[in-house]
Amino acid sequence: MAIEILVTTSRTLGGATRAVLEQLLGPGFMNIDALETLPIEVELTNVESEEWGEMVPEDISIADLGEKIKADREILRARVPLRLGHFLLFPGFVSLCRPDNYEEFMADPRARQIVGRESLELASAFGAAEIIICGDAATDFLGTDATTWDELKDVLREEAIDHQVIVIPKR
Repeated sequence: MAIEILVTTSRTLGGATRAVLEQLLGPGFMNIDALETLPIEVELTNVESEEWGEMVPEDISIADLGEKIKADREILRARVPLRLGHFLLFPGFVSLCRPDNYEEFMADPRARQIVGRESLELASAFGAAEIIICGDAATDFLGTDATTWDELKDVLREEAIDHQVIVIPKR
């Protein structure tokens, strides 16, 4: 079972996608590695489960893609690939998905430190007050059973999905 690190965002889906891409193609994250080659194929999914890709920056600029997503209210999800894993972006949510095994992560202090650094960097990038770290189940509920942060936490508890909620201290 993979690892998902989730935060909320007040940005639109287009704005969050733009923020992730600007960081990946600009200064970069310190702990989250972008693809080693360009362009990045951003996969988009609409309400009818149709999927297609947009090549950034080859076929569309980051800004234009952000605007295109904002203008199309039918787009439910964006997927941005990374060297290891990917970002899944939903309205109000950003998830960093890692291929690592959740059970191994829980047992390995070094793995917890790595995921912890990624989590804090993601929370900082989006101004999140809390982080959820869990196996690859939380994003399955977004948009259907959960459309808010509290609903997501409730669903994870109700479904008995092993997870951690980490509160970010205010500065």
